[in-house]
Amino acid sequence: MDLLGLRSGFAPLLSAAEGGPRAWAAWGVLFAPLAAAVLIALWPALRRRGGAAAGVAIAAVGAGLGLTLAAWFLPALAAGGEAPVWEAIVPWVTLGGRTIISFGTRVDALALTMTLVVTGVGFAIFVYALGYMKGDASMGRFYGKFALFVFSMLGIVLSPNFFQTFVFWELVGVSSYLLIGYYWQKDSAGEAAKKAFMTNRVGDFGFLLGILLVWTAVGAHLEVYDPAGFGAFDFTVIQRTLDAVPREALFGGAFAAALAAALVFCGAMGKSAQFPLHVWLPDAMEGPTPVSALMHAATMVAAGIYMVARSFFVFEDTTWAPTLVAWLGGLTAFLAASMAITQRDIKKVLAYSTLSQLGYMTMALGAGAYPAAMFHLTTHAFFKALLFLCAGSVIHGCHHEQDMFRMGGLRKSMRVTHATWAIGTLALCGIPPLAGFWSKDEILAALFYPGDARVAGAPLLGALGVLVAGMTAFYMGRAWHLTFFGAYRGHGHPHESPRVMTGPLVALAAFSVAVGWLGIPGHANHFGHFLERWSVFPAHGALHVPVALVSVLAGGAGLLLAFRIYGRRPGEDPLPARLGRLWSLWANLYHVDRFYLWLVRSVQQGVARACWWVERWVLIQGLINGTSQAVRVSGDRLRRVQSGRLGGYVTSFLVGAGLVALLVLAQLRFVG
Repeated sequence: MDLLGLRSGFAPLLSAAEGGPRAWAAWGVLFAPLAAAVLIALWPALRRRGGAAAGVAIAAVGAGLGLTLAAWFLPALAAGGEAPVWEAIVPWVTLGGRTIISFGTRVDALALTMTLVVTGVGFAIFVYALGYMKGDASMGRFYGKFALFVFSMLGIVLSPNFFQTFVFWELVGVSSYLLIGYYWQKDSAGEAAKKAFMTNRVGDFGFLLGILLVWTAVGAHLEVYDPAGFGAFDFTVIQRTLDAVPREALFGGAFAAALAAALVFCGAMGKSAQFPLHVWLPDAMEGPTPVSALMHAATMVAAGIYMVARSFFVFEDTTWAPTLVAWLGGLTAFLAASMAITQRDIKKVLAYSTLSQLGYMTMALGAGAYPAAMFHLTTHAFFKALLFLCAGSVIHGCHHEQDMFRMGGLRKSMRVTHATWAIGTLALCGIPPLAGFWSKDEILAALFYPGDARVAGAPLLGALGVLVAGMTAFYMGRAWHLTFFGAYRGHGHPHESPRVMTGPLVALAAFSVAVGWLGIPGHANHFGHFLERWSVFPAHGALHVPVALVSVLAGGAGLLLAFRIYGRRPGEDPLPARLGRLWSLWANLYHVDRFYLWLVRSVQQGVARACWWVERWVLIQGLINGTSQAVRVSGDRLRRVQSGRLGGYVTSFLVGAGLVALLVLAQLRFVG
C-alpha cells in the first residue's frame, strides 16, 4: 500500500506535460482559497481584523478567477473554442496493486464553465459581504469559513475521479454546516445547520453505494481500458469502459445498471435539495445573506446538477433511472413553486424558488439535455445570486426586517436595488431577452421534443414545466410588489445600501442579461458549441418558437396576475381566504417536515427505546448481570460444602454411597 503516492516518486504527473503551465494553474485556483482559510484560522491577529481577513479571502478568490480567465478561458476563445483537456494528476493511494486512487485536477469545458461560475459569482459575493458584514465582531471568522467553502466547491469541480469528488463532497457539507450555523447564538441557526448536515448524510450514503457499484463493475476491466493507471474511480476510465462494454454485462443486468445510476443520483438529491430531501434548504436561510447567495443559489446546490452532468455516462442507456430523475425534478419544481407562493420572508421565497429551478435542471438531466441543464445552472447562478444579494440589500436598508408585508415602497428610496431586482426577477420569470428565457426555453424544448431520451411522459413534464413557469412569475411578482410598491409599512427609514454592496448588484445584473446571449439556440449557441467541442455532449437544436411563446405567455400572465391581486390592497394577502385548504396545504409545506418530525419522534425514538430496553434488561440485566449473579450464588452454595467438619464429611459419604447403592439395585432389577 502506497499511502503517500510515492509509487514512482512524483515523476508520473500523468498528463501535466500535455497541458504545460496551464495544467498547473488549476492547483493555484484550487488551493488559493484553502491558503486564505488556513492563514485566517492560524493567525489570530488577522482573524480579529475583519477587513484584513476579508482582503485575504477576496484576493484568493480573485486570483482563482484571474487564473481561470488567463490560463484557459481567454486562450480557448482565441482558438475558437478549440483546446485540449488539461490534467495534472498524481498517484495517491495504491492498495494491492489493483485499487488505484489518484489526486489531481482535470479541466475540460464542463469544469471550466463551473469554475467560472464559482470564482466569478463568488468574487462578486465576497466583495458584497464587505458591506453586509461590516461591524460584525466575527467578520474574520466568517471570511475564513467562506474561503474554506470555495476551496471545497472547487475541489468537486476540478476532481478527475469519484473518490476525490466524494472527499470534497463531504467537505462542502462541513463548510455548509459551519456557515449555516454562523450565528451560533441563535438556536434556530444551530438547528438549521444540523438539519442540513443530517439530511445530506442520507443522500451521501446512497451516493457512496452508487460509487462503489460503479467501481466494482469497472474494476475488472482496468488492464484494457486504463492504460494510464488512473484507477477505476476515474471518470475517463469509467466512460471508456461503459462505451466499450454493454451495461448488462458490466453490471450484471439492466436493473443493476439503473440502480447504480439512481444511487449516484442520491448525492444530487441531497446537495441539490430534490424531493424528498429538499427540507433542509429553506431552513438554511438562517445563515448570513451572502452565504445564501453563494451556497444556496449559485454553487453548493448546483453541485448535484454538476455531478450528474459530469457522470452522465453512468445514466445513459439505462432503463428507468432517467425517468426517475426527470420526474423527481418535475415534482420538486412544482412543490417548491407552490410553497413559495405562501411565504412572507423574502429570503424564504428565494429559497423555494431555488428549489424549483433546481427541479427544472434535474428534469433536463433526466431528459438527457445535459447542455440545457448546465446552461440554466449558469444563468441561474447569476440572476439568483443577484436576487439574494438584492434581498440582503433590502434587509440591510430596512434595519434587518425580512417580512415582505412590513416593507413596501422601496423603489423610491432604494433605486439601484429595485432596478437590479427587476432585472433578476424578469430573468427568473423567463422574459426575453434576459438570460433565463434562453436557458428555460432549452429545458422545455427538450421535454416537449425528447428525441431518443428514455423518459416516460416527457411531454407531460413539459406541460408541468410551463405551469411552474407561470407559478414562478406569480410568486416573484408578489414579492416584487410587496417589497417595492405601495407605501412603506416598516419601521424606521429605509435607505440604499453602500456602493460596496450595490456595485456587485450592477455587475451581476449585467451578466443576467448578457450570459443568456451566449446560448441562443442554433448557430449562435456559443455555450452549447463550447461544451460540444470539448466533450461528448449532444448538439443544441434550433429555437422552438411555440414552446418559447407559451413559456413567455405563462410568465407574463403570472406577473400581471400578481400585480393585479396585490395592487388592490397593499400589505394584505387575499389568497389564504380564496384558496382555503389548498393554501393551508401549501403553507404547511405539504406536511413533509411534520412527517419527518413524526418519523424521528415516534418511529426512530420508538425503535431507540426498544433497543434500550433490550440492551438494559435482556443483555445487561439478563445475560451479563444474570450470569455473574448465577456464578456468585452457585459459588456460595458450593463453598458451604467444604465446612471442615469430619462428621459432615462422613454423613455426606454415607448418604452418597447409599444413593449409589440404590441406583445400582434399581438398575439390576430393571435388567432382570
